[in-house]
Amino acid sequence: MKWFSVGLLGAVFLLLTSDRSFAWGERGHHVICEVATRLVESEELSRFLQGRGHMSGHVCNIPDIHWKSHPENANEIDASHFMDPENLNYKISEVPLDLNRIASEKSKSKAELAVELGTLWWRAEQFYRAAVDGVKLAKNASFPDKEEYQSKTNPYNRGIFEFVTNISLMGHFVGDASMPYHNTADYDGWERGRGGIHAYYESMSVSAMDLGLVSNVFEQATAIKKKTRALKMKLNRSVVEMIKDLSVQSAGEIVQVEALDKILSPSDKETKTYAKRPSVEQGAKVFKKLICSQLARSSLLLATFWEKAWEEGGKVSFKGYRSYQYPVAPEIVPLDYLDKHK
Repeated sequence: MKWFSVGLLGAVFLLLTSDRSFAWGERGHHVICEVATRLVESEELSRFLQGRGHMSGHVCNIPDIHWKSHPENANEIDASHFMDPENLNYKISEVPLDLNRIASEKSKSKAELAVELGTLWWRAEQFYRAAVDGVKLAKNASFPDKEEYQSKTNPYNRGIFEFVTNISLMGHFVGDASMPYHNTADYDGWERGRGGIHAYYESMSVSAMDLGLVSNVFEQATAIKKKTRALKMKLNRSVVEMIKDLSVQSAGEIVQVEALDKILSPSDKETKTYAKRPSVEQGAKVFKKLICSQLARSSLLLATFWEKAWEEGGKVSFKGYRSYQYPVAPEIVPLDYLDKHK
């Protein structure tokens, strides 16, 4: 059996990949958004998204890649990828849905909460709101005429482009919520002798899975949707409420992850010695069922948000959209919910 031991090169690799703002790695995030494009139920929206799985998967990774080099407000931006309820003496299920309420209860500013607690739920909601605004802009505009088919400034084209870009950016944070260790302050397992679990579970094991990962996640998501009627039953609930539910369920599965994580020797927090584990290929096998279920729940919730945003914005028709504009590298979006400029 190969060991996942940490020598010099392994330590460097883990330090690079255990950045706590990452979840599921590039492959996992891409899968979540790609599968979501096949789960929406509206015929109009479904037709539009089915050919854009590759685009959505790419944009879904932007917050972990293109935005990582942005120095402004780096701590706040990084902390928008996770929740650290224990830092404020909460259980994840006890965290209020309203940032103002939390600030009042803990006598802190929302800017302080952005770093101490994390703001994953509200970051996802921010992109939801932006997606709704994009639909509204396009809904209130006329289809472009032939001379403006490729115009980036045409209100209809701009609104559709903002919609598809923001629903995909939102997908990144919905994915973050489904990764168990993004919902606890002990995000890398050091307090329980499991140092290194973050990268091993969420990125390296996913990368080692076979090419059937997309179809496995889609099949699980479809089964959940059929069983729970998830899309239609949840459209009347708030975004923050629904993503909190995902976080709570994911955090509750840490015990399952650790039951499957057969470490060969525990980590040592004092010396920063990582736990030794079987190879990532072995990890991929033992974690596959659990990880696929977590990715599937994330994809289904994301599709729910997409359908909800499109409906709330007015159900714009996509029949007039002929633009080839592609969001290769969207600019970083500052957090808009901290009231810094009020």
